[in-house]
Parts: sequence; C-alpha cells; structure tokens
Amino acid sequence: QSQRLRNASPTSIQTSRQFSPAQPQSSSNNINSPPPLSANSNSEDDEDADSSSDNNFVCPKSDGLFADPSNCRKFNLCGNWKAWSQTCPPSLYFDSKLKFCTFKTDQLTCGPIDEAQIRAEEHELSQDALPNCVSSDCRLPNCFCTNDGTLIPDNIPPSQTPQMVLISFSGALNDLVYDHYRRILGYGNRFNSQQSRKNPNGCGIKATFFINHEYSNYAQIQWFAAQGHEMAVHSITHRQPEIWWTDSANYSDWTEEMIGMREIMIANAGGTSSTPVLTRENIVGGNSMFEMAHDFGLLYDSSIAAPRGSPPYWPFTYDYRQPFDCSNQPKKDESKRFGPTDDDSGYDRGFGLGRSRSSRAKRQTPFLGRPLKCPTRSFPGLWEVPINPLYNEFNTCHHADQCVFPAASDEDDIESIVDFLKENFERHYNTNRAPFQLNFHVTWFTQKRNIRALNRFIDHIQELKDVWFVTFQQMLGWVRNPKPASESSFPCENNATIYSCSRPHTCVLKHYLNKDNSAGSEDNYSKADTRYMPVCHSSLCPQQYQWFGNTAGKKRNFKTIMQLIEENPPSAPLANANEDSAK
Repeated sequence: QSQRLRNASPTSIQTSRQFSPAQPQSSSNNINSPPPLSANSNSEDDEDADSSSDNNFVCPKSDGLFADPSNCRKFNLCGNWKAWSQTCPPSLYFDSKLKFCTFKTDQLTCGPIDEAQIRAEEHELSQDALPNCVSSDCRLPNCFCTNDGTLIPDNIPPSQTPQMVLISFSGALNDLVYDHYRRILGYGNRFNSQQSRKNPNGCGIKATFFINHEYSNYAQIQWFAAQGHEMAVHSITHRQPEIWWTDSANYSDWTEEMIGMREIMIANAGGTSSTPVLTRENIVGGNSMFEMAHDFGLLYDSSIAAPRGSPPYWPFTYDYRQPFDCSNQPKKDESKRFGPTDDDSGYDRGFGLGRSRSSRAKRQTPFLGRPLKCPTRSFPGLWEVPINPLYNEFNTCHHADQCVFPAASDEDDIESIVDFLKENFERHYNTNRAPFQLNFHVTWFTQKRNIRALNRFIDHIQELKDVWFVTFQQMLGWVRNPKPASESSFPCENNATIYSCSRPHTCVLKHYLNKDNSAGSEDNYSKADTRYMPVCHSSLCPQQYQWFGNTAGKKRNFKTIMQLIEENPPSAPLANANEDSAK
C-alpha cells in the first residue's frame, strides 16, 4: 500500500479559502513610515461606539491588529496609520500573536510583541532568498515562470488563447448540494447522464470537486467521477480553528490529512482518485505543506490568493519565486498592471515582461497583521494555480459566496450578481485570458437568487465560441502544451473504468475520537457517535468510520500514512516521484 501511495499519479492541492474583507490600503507613499501623530486624532465624524476619542496609540504599521499595551482584552485596529480601540467580547482576550480574540490559556500571548521578534518571524517567512524567474532555463512542460505572472504560455496572443473557465465546488458532496451541482452542470433528473451544457467541441462542460471526508456521499462522488469531472482532495477533517493549519500542522499532519484523504477516496469511491487533486482553500501551511505536495508527486496546488489587479495571473511552477509577494503590506499601485489588446498582443508595452522586485504586487493575508506562510524554497515541477479574486469597488472574494450583494429586491440582486460576474470575467477575457475561476461553497446554493444568477451568467458566456469549461487538470494540460484556440480541443473524458450506481448502499459506522481529534478505537476513545456513509457496494464499507490516523477504517492496530511508509519505504528516491508522475 505504501508503495502505491508514493507512485500515485499527479495530484493537486488547494488550501482553505475563508477570507476577511480586504484591509484598507494606505494612501501614504511610504508604507514604512507613519504620518504625524495628528493623523490619529479623531474628529466627530470619525468617532464611533467602539472607538476611543482620546486614543493615542501609535500604529507600528499602516494596517493591522495590534495589542493594547495596558489591557489584554483590548486591541487597536489600524487603518492608514489611524488607530481605533476595540474590546474583545466578554470572557475573551486578544492574542497578539494569533491576532484574534480567544479564551485565556497558558498559550495566550498578551500585550505587544517585541518588534525584533516580529522582524525575525517576517524574515523567516520572507521569499527574498528565492531566485527570480530565469525564463531561458525554465521550459514547458514541467517549468513555467514570468517575473510578473501575466504572460500567456508560449507568447500566444490573447485573441488566439482559449478562455478557460474553472468551476470548483469545495466541501462535502451529499444530498444537500448534489442536485444543485447536477443542474448547474446541465444534467437533468437523477437518472440522466446527458448534459445540456456543452463546450465548443460538443463535449459536456466539466468542473472540479474539492472534497472533504466528513459527511460526504461516496456514491455521488463516484457518479460525478464517472462523468469525467475532477475529484479533488480538500482534507479529512477540515478542522478548526484555521490557525492549526498554518501554525501547528507539520509535514506528517499534512500528509495524513491530504494523502490520507486521497486513500479514503480511492477506497470508498472505486478508484475515483486515480488522478486526484488536493486542496485546503487559502490556509497556506508553508514549506511543510509544499514539501509534502512535492514529495508525493502532486501536480499542482491552488492555495495562494493573488492580489487584485488587471491583467490576472497565470499558473506557474515553484522552481522560482512566485510573481507576487506573499506579505501583509498594502499593495503597490496596480495602475502599472495593464493588459494587452489584439493590436499589439500586449507584449510590446510591458505586458508579461515583469516588474522589478521593488514594484512587485502585494497580496493581503486573510488574517489581519499576519503574513501567510508561503514557500521559502523552491519545489521544482510543482504547479501553483493562483486564486485570482472576484472584486469590484464594494467586494473582494475568492469564493463567490463570500461576496455580499445588497439590493432592494431579489430581482435587482440577481442583476447585480450577474453584472458582477460579467465584470470579473471580462477582466480575464479582454486582457490576457488567464483561467477564470468560479469557486463555491455550499452556502452559495442556499439562496435561489444565487442559483438563478449563476445559471444566467453561464448561459451568457457560453454564447462565446472560445470559452471552455474545464477541470483544473485539463487547464494545466493546455498550459503545459499550449496551442492556439483554433487548434485547441479538450477531448471528451472517457472514464469507462469508473462505474456508477443508482442504488447505493449505506454503511453504518462507529466514529471514535480521541481528545486530540484523531481516530480512536472501540477499546480506547474519548467520544463516539454513528455515521452513515453511502457507497456503491457493501464491500466498500470499512470496519469503522475513517479518520485522521485511521484512513483504512480498521477497528484496531491502525497506522498513519507515515507509519506505513516507514515500514515499507519506496524503492525509488522520493525526488523521482514528482518527475515520474509528470511524464
């Protein structure tokens, strides 16, 4: 089993996409130096119930959350060098390291953090040591880089580049969303596998499903896989708080969550994950996460949120430094980022030619004041599909359900949503035609207006003859071997080896947990309940509910992924796993 784990075909990884609203941008030309203290003085127009009119706190940075020096329950919200005093809810205290209010424990960091310590942590997360792109040494299909990230592979003109649309659904797949997903993709009733929505070549449109284990229906997963859709790995536990993924999860934890989830999908869905994809939304786990992805031969990651701007970013490999900063500072002026026209193909006026390091676009972390843990060393051959945000003057979101659309009526709201999606699509279509992502959680489908708006938008862009709805892996297949739109064709998926079922079997399984949320046994556990897991055949039922630490679902004597590998090490060096899977 461990040998198969190492030599599995390419996988991709995408990390947790729950974002806070974008931070206010500094209007100061020098973000490293605060304006005079008078900028913190509050006028009557600026005061609110949570702000202190005599707040003399000096912001150490232009934007972010900073501990109050005299009260553990208070903190200061800084925006454009101006401070607003805030108080945590009752019984909660502000952790100056985690940058949010939490319960009082021995691990709580109360009060301001030493600036030298902050600088040391930022230096540890800095990507400055990574080499900039050397395009002459980076050749497709296994390496691609540009200094500004907007260059179309092989310098194909925008008008001759197919516009690829990536629909992705994140979370458990079950009855709550199954019919919604089928209808969005153009299927009829539950017993109909014919699609009304087609790509220009007559094949049905495709989507990518980023699946987490808990509450998933594996018979439904198997049905979508049999239709040629991409089944991706979201994680086993989708555990909270999110800070666990960024600050606590080590190499073994990432392996258990992601490679373990791949094994669960293979076991429960009849070989569905022969080419699975791995995702956790926008929670970026640093070198541990990327090392795991590289070691296990995963094809791509899609966890890094790109900054706002036009033109958007194309995928790249981690042979070199990524084309935008993974820092917590406000972005530089994006007016320098402009897209091409069909007259000049965009390559004679700076498009795709790169920016100097000092003018690299900045992204903003979802955790105010905390830099993301992006990779600080190279991982050759591992692709990154950056999450280009959806945005306008009121919204910025990386999953569509995280944007807010207030309107006077549902009908008005539908039009505003459709216009919002059109505006963002055109930012791709009319510039460099970077892949356009439509990412969704289940919450999008809880409101009928959202479903109607999405259907209307898809109908609109399907009228364009150079728009293709493809999976992440199909998109990367084109990027690795790019051809003009006139020669491009995404063949119909033939998944004859994956069968589906109309009458699934429901496994009734005990779910044992230890105090640390890992799998327990019937002889030793902290809590237990019963789970109902549909599969296509009773022979696929495990002995107990699969979980972190027991991906095989055994009753006792279960082992982690790393234990299996240590007992039966692969015959080939790990470094060759990624090379072999990319061929």
